[in-house]
Parts: sequence; structure tokens; C-alpha cells
Amino acid sequence: MDGDDGATYLVLVVAGLLVGAAVAPVAVGLTEQGTPTIAVIPVEGSIDGASATAVTAQMERARADPSVAAVVLVVNSPGGAASASETQYLAAKRLAEEKPVVASVDAIAASGAYYTIAPSDEIYVKPASLVGSVGVLATLPQPVEPNNIIGATGPDKLSSDSVREFKYTTETLKRAFANAVMTSRGDALELSRAELTEAGVYSGAVAVENGMADKIGSRATAVAAAAERAGVDDYTVEVYRGQSSPRFVSQAAYVASDAPNKTLVSPSYLTGVGTEASTYGTYLMVPPRIAYPDRTGAYLGAGAYERENRTANATRGDRSLPAEVSA
Repeated sequence: MDGDDGATYLVLVVAGLLVGAAVAPVAVGLTEQGTPTIAVIPVEGSIDGASATAVTAQMERARADPSVAAVVLVVNSPGGAASASETQYLAAKRLAEEKPVVASVDAIAASGAYYTIAPSDEIYVKPASLVGSVGVLATLPQPVEPNNIIGATGPDKLSSDSVREFKYTTETLKRAFANAVMTSRGDALELSRAELTEAGVYSGAVAVENGMADKIGSRATAVAAAAERAGVDDYTVEVYRGQSSPRFVSQAAYVASDAPNKTLVSPSYLTGVGTEASTYGTYLMVPPRIAYPDRTGAYLGAGAYERENRTANATRGDRSLPAEVSA
């Protein structure tokens, strides 16, 4: 080998080493990433600030983790506070913009819980699942007459104008909810806006027919669908359970849930009716028959429920928030 050939050979060897050094970290990174994960995030119990914080934290964790290929939201909730439900919806929407999201409904995904899963690419239900109730529930404020104790700096503090503003607010919340569902479901939705905002609750089989859900299937079906959307064949399934002790106001959701530390509580936990708490400003996304039931499960309105609670509290000699009841 002459001098020129030797120099050329040396240059090629050095160039090869440099290229190998540049490519090696990429190959190692791909190897270290390992088997992709399908993250299963339970959305269960009554939706309040604490539960929404826990659920959205798990959604953000799954969104930020490069090893998570897709997410399945497993739902067992009748909804809850409007603002907390909106928090979960916005988190689910952000997640669905970056990764495949599939929802699986066990017993119920009503009102705020349905709002949460609206951005999902697909919604799987069981024939006996309950979905829907698109709307807002709230106790109307009562005008206060000025007297020797109560005064006000403006008319809306005391007059019926505040009631009109209250109704405007509920209408605004309803429109935002309906818009999210109609936009997310798109052409699959067979219901008109007027039909949707009647706030009907549908069985799983009917929901598939009217486009509120996509297919009949179990949690395992939803996981497989999420993996297919992510384009992965070999994957692991990991449950991201952020809320250790969900509170249920729905017996159906409570029984269906597999949460390790679940509790069943009075609907007054959400409504405040029958307690010393003020109900003003309590905007709820939950079916009325769950928020204000009587013993037969029929909707009697806030007044009837309040009388029932006062009678029960008087019997116990206790006017505090009703304690958790046993299963």
C-alpha cells in the first residue's frame, strides 16, 4: 500500500467512526424505549376538584411519556361539578390531539363524565351502559329583599336580574357542552342539537344507534382498539389510577367500579341540599335523578329532597353534611 492509498484508507476509517458515533445514540435510544404501553386511566366516582386534579394529572403523565402509545379512559361516573368536568374535558382534548384516546364505559358515563370522554377517537359501551345527559343543573338564586340588616351596592345584588344572569350562565355552559359533543362526534352523531340538549340518558345499545357511542365492547376491546390506532402489536397495559378513594353518588357506578378504596355518599355531597351549605352557584353536570332522588329514584325536585333530608337530620339530631353511607 503506497502513501496515498494509506492516507485515503485512514480518512475513510475516521469518517466511518464519526458516522457510527452519530448514529449510535439514536439506536440506543430506540432500544431503551422498549415495549410501548397502553395507559388505562379510570374516570370514576363523582367529579369534583380533587378527582379532576387526579385524573388530569394522569392524563398529563400519559401525554408526556414517550413510551405511552395510546390511552384508554375507563368511565364509571354520573358526572359532578361543572367546572371540574370542564377541567377533565380540556385535559382529554389536549391528550387526544397528540395520542390515540379510546373510551370504555362500564356502568355509566353521564353528563360531566360524558363531557370528559367526548374528544375520544372511539367510545365503547356495554348494552347496559348509560350515557348522555348533556346539560347543566343548578338551583336558582332567590331574590333578597333589602331590610335593616341587608343592603346592596347595585340592583343585581338583590333583584331578579341576578336570576336572569344565572339562567344566561347555565345556557352558556350548556352550549359549550353541546358544542364539544357535536364537534367531537361529528358525522357519527345522529341527534340534532335540539335532541342532544334535551339531556336524554341512553342505554349503550341505543347510544350506538344514535351516535353517542361507537361500538359495543368491553375494556379489553377498547385497549385493543387503542393499540390498533397507535399501530402497535406488541404492548403492555398499565393502569394509571391517581385517585385512591373515589366518592360515588350512583349505586350503579359504585357497584361496577373496581376501585380499591371506594365510598358511597349522599347526593347532597354535590348539591348541598339539606345541609347548611349555600346551594347558590353550584353548577352541576349530573342527571337530576341522581342529584335529587327520593327513595324510589324518581326526580322530585330540590324542595322535596330538602324536606326529606331535614326530616332525617332532625331524627338524628344532626344538621351537618350527611355522613357516608355503607354499600
